[in-house]
Amino acid sequence: MEALIRATREIFEYPMCDRDPLPFWTRGRVTLMGDAAHSMYPVGSNGASQAILDARCLAELLASRPAQDALAAYEAGRLPATAALVGSNRTGGPERVIDLVAERAPAGFERLEDVVRPEEIAAVTQGYATLAGFAVRA
Repeated sequence: MEALIRATREIFEYPMCDRDPLPFWTRGRVTLMGDAAHSMYPVGSNGASQAILDARCLAELLASRPAQDALAAYEAGRLPATAALVGSNRTGGPERVIDLVAERAPAGFERLEDVVRPEEIAAVTQGYATLAGFAVRA
């Protein structure tokens, strides 16, 4: 591995980045969606999944309301939801489980269950799924 690194002429770094949530997405009959509206850390395929949720929300609203009302409702619903997700991703998102394990077992571990309880993992993952709009609705 060391030889491979030493033999590499150029090393590129691609840091993960996001943007602060925008104060608005819509002006007149034009709106933003996906990364244009809410770029965020690529946690859990957020770029694609949030764009799909945006499109679904906007399509449903446009099918049932006048365009101006639909765009306003889209922004009112999706902007706060994605802003909350940006904030959550900045503090670890679903990877909080990894942080818990690293904090509790810095020297390693034999069994994950000895470090973090299944209920803790479920709380983190289900909480994130709900926040991100991935939770299945009955």
